[in-house]
This record gives sequence, structure tokens and C-alpha cells, in this order.
Amino acid sequence: MVMGRDLDRYKTQKKNALHEDSIWALSWPQDDRLISGSIDETVKVWKMASDSGEKMQQIEVQPISTFPGHFLGVVSVSATKDGKLCAVSSLDGRIRIWNLEERAVQRSIDPGLVETWTVCFHPSGEMLASGTQTGKINVYQTHSKEDKPEATIKSDGRFILATAYSPCGRMIAAGSNDGVVSLFDTENGNLIRKLEAHSSAVRSIAWSPDSQTVLTGSQDKSIMIHDVSAKTNAAMLPGHDSWVLSVAHNPSRPECISGGSDKKVRVWDLAQRQLSQIVEEHTDQVWAVDYNPSGTRFVSSGDDGALVVGQSLRSGS
Repeated sequence: MVMGRDLDRYKTQKKNALHEDSIWALSWPQDDRLISGSIDETVKVWKMASDSGEKMQQIEVQPISTFPGHFLGVVSVSATKDGKLCAVSSLDGRIRIWNLEERAVQRSIDPGLVETWTVCFHPSGEMLASGTQTGKINVYQTHSKEDKPEATIKSDGRFILATAYSPCGRMIAAGSNDGVVSLFDTENGNLIRKLEAHSSAVRSIAWSPDSQTVLTGSQDKSIMIHDVSAKTNAAMLPGHDSWVLSVAHNPSRPECISGGSDKKVRVWDLAQRQLSQIVEEHTDQVWAVDYNPSGTRFVSSGDDGALVVGQSLRSGS
């Protein structure tokens, strides 16, 4: 599908060479703070200039701090809503929780080489979940000093590549390499429902702000829209030419973005279930996408080591 300029919703700008290697992870906890994690073994915090009244001007991305020592590269990052803490998982199997204000490691967790992959904070910031290569979700208390998890949620033994807490905090979704997405109750760890709509590995999960919808991106080239309360089949958003590696839901309207191995970022109108814009500024796979909390901007990153920032052109955004 070829999109006309009249349908484009975002003006985009590319920022090159912000890391020395691939950028696999992003988290945008506050409108003026963006966090990126790279295979160059660093996590960086960036100041994002205000977009108020300056929609068509140059988007400023200014470095604030760099956090090194994530050996073999960063796989996943997650920040608390207040932007004070950032959890990082790396290919060496360790999890580090950084205090971004003090620029120091608040906690280091060494659960074992196959006991961590993706990380995500609970909306309260008091708990951290990690999906593992052994098919479990390990839950840690943020301020504890123990490597041992406070709780473990067991799935069916598949490699968990994506995890995400619902905004209400009562559910956690886990996507595995067999294409299954499992929803668990965060209070007791019980399975609520299995969502079996994908034919290949689930790489990314995103929730709607009201916790009623789960978006999943998969290596089967599709994005699925799951209604948590309904038993009907999921709706599909087709269009990527290769694996879907990342997906994010806009926090302020029915819209999502996705990034894939086809080097493209796609913007989707969820109300109409249709594609509204294709962004083709990356030169390699797009591993991560996210929105700022107000939903006026998005960011994408990937193997080209660049950030692409999109600014909404919608009036009132």
C-alpha cells in the first residue's frame, strides 16, 4: 500500500550515530527524557526538547548521561513512570537497576544465563518482571537485594521473548517463541487466558491505556489485536514484509506503531484497522519503538544505530 502525504500523521527526523552499534531497546518514561540501550554495551539517557508550539522545527536530542558495563549488549530496558529508575537486561544474563538521578546501580541481579531476557516494571514501580529462556516469568521486588525472585510464574516451558504489565497492574502478558501469548493474574500468578493467534515467535507486546486490548507483533509478519474480555478471534494488521520486531500503543488515542526486519516503521489507525503512514528512514532492522507519555511523538531504533523521531502533525496534538 502506498500512502499519500495527506494521510501522513508524523513528520520524522533521523538522528544518526547516537550509539556505536545496534540499538535494540527503548523506553520513553517522560516527555523530556528518552532512554536507549545498545549492543555497544551502554544505556544512554537523552533530553528531548519540548514540542509545544514547535511541531515543524528541528527536534533536539541532547545527551544527558551514559551507563556502561552491560556486557555483550543490551537486550531490554524498562523505566518507572517517574523516570527515576531504569531496569536493563543484557546478553550476559544480568539485570541492573539504575538510579538515573544518582547515576548509580541501585541493584544488580545475576539470576543465571538463561533466567532473563526481557524486563518490564509494574506500573507501581515496586516490582520488576523478567521473561526467561526457560519459559518462566521471574518477579523481583525493586528495592530488594536478593538475586532470588520474590515469585515465579510458570508457563508451558517456551522461551519468553516479550513481557508487558497491563496499565492497571492486574495482568502480565508473556509472548513466547511458539507464537502463544499468555495472560497471567499478577496477584496469584494464575493463567487467565491463552491467545493463540500467531504461527511464529512473538517478539513484542503492548497494552492499550485501558488494559482492554493487547497488541502482539510476531515473526509471522503480522500484528494481532486481542480483546482481553472477548473470546473471539483477534483482528490482524498485515503489511510488514518480514518479521515484526516491535510494537507500541499510543497512550492518548487508538493508534499504534510497529517496526520490523523490513527496515520500516508503520503507523496504524486502530479505530479503522488500517495503515496510515510508512516511515522508511532506517537502513536496517527496526528493533524497538515507543511513544512519549503524551502520545505526541514516537521514536524508533534498530541495527543502523540511529534514532528516528516522529512528531505529530495533528492539530491539538
